[in-house]
Amino acid sequence: MTYREHAPTSTADTTAGAAARAVRTRSMPADAEAVFDVVTDLEHLAAWLPAGVEVELYGPGLLRLWPRGGARDEPRERQVRIDWEDLRVQWGGDAATYAGSLRVLRMAPGRSAVAVELTGPAGMAVSSLDGWLTEALDALALVVGAERPHLPLGLALAAPSPV
Repeated sequence: MTYREHAPTSTADTTAGAAARAVRTRSMPADAEAVFDVVTDLEHLAAWLPAGVEVELYGPGLLRLWPRGGARDEPRERQVRIDWEDLRVQWGGDAATYAGSLRVLRMAPGRSAVAVELTGPAGMAVSSLDGWLTEALDALALVVGAERPHLPLGLALAAPSPV
């Protein structure tokens, strides 16, 4: 079972000239540190970002982003900051679009949650941005679940329960 929270900041699905904004939280089947390792592996973002979105490390603290449906010859450059202590990634800097933050929350051994706030381009439907975000978080959960070491059932049952 996954926990999801949807809290769009716009009441209308589209607003001419206004940037779309979506917020979503999803549980993850792995420790927070393991999830953060996947999220901050900027060389392998394609493993969990939706098809059509390309991101490359451009320089120290800089990313190039080719958004889904965007012009392939017009990448957007965005600053990226990684906070290892708070398990937070922020991108976009002062940019009004394609900016946001992601934070991995510690829940319990083998469980965490990812909270994301994302701003899309002006004129984009909030439902489209939220759908993209849902797709990315679902794929992230699959990736971290596949990378999580699994104990054989007998060992898992015999393991002491956390206090």
